[in-house]
Amino acid sequence: MNNLSCFIVEDDPQAYAYASSIIKQYDNISIIGNSDKINEAADHIKELRPDFIILDVFLIDGNAFEFLELFDSIDFKIIFTTSFAKYAVDAFKFSALDYLLKPYSEQELITALDKVSENIQKENYQLQLNTLLQNFSSKETSKKIVLKNADAMHIIKTEDILYAKSDNNYTTFLLTNEKEILVSKPLKSFDEKLSPLNFFRVHQSFLINLTHISSFNKRNEEVILNETHAIPVAQSRKKNLIDLIEKHI
Repeated sequence: MNNLSCFIVEDDPQAYAYASSIIKQYDNISIIGNSDKINEAADHIKELRPDFIILDVFLIDGNAFEFLELFDSIDFKIIFTTSFAKYAVDAFKFSALDYLLKPYSEQELITALDKVSENIQKENYQLQLNTLLQNFSSKETSKKIVLKNADAMHIIKTEDILYAKSDNNYTTFLLTNEKEILVSKPLKSFDEKLSPLNFFRVHQSFLINLTHISSFNKRNEEVILNETHAIPVAQSRKKNLIDLIEKHI
């Protein structure tokens, strides 16, 4: 492995001591500085130019996103850490960036460090960070999600997703413009992310956007999306779907 430099932004002395004790086990990683204040940390990082930083999401004088806005561009990788705030955790999930939920184990930090070492030259990192910042600051239900496949990294508004269809360990997204995006992740992982945003798993193989329902055919047990796409509804999920339609649509 190449030698890497690390800067730690953390306002909890115990958390700093814990993280630094683990990092010191790596011969190829050097801690070149630390700070507990966002402006001071930004100044040091611009001067020292570390390969990656460990960044606590909530600091004594602000948060990680106010900190990131102090940079014109991000040329370092980030291991985020956070103790709370589910909305922040959700923002990480949508942007496809990793984070450590405190209190994290030694092995969790080791895994994150190994990932940083392997992906230090990773492309499209700025794109993922931008998505994270947008989702964290958004007060609206609509968010953006990163869909990655072998061809590209797609930044999609969740409101533009019509449905997602399972194909074993792959998921196909159909957008409102009829574009399809195939992703090498199971539908379950997207169900967990999208269900809070007006999506519902109507069938083992289908996750639909409730805002695009045109009608529900009780006889055929199908839901019609945008007056065009007929999606099967599992018998066990029909009542819940009807309840959601009556309450929210």
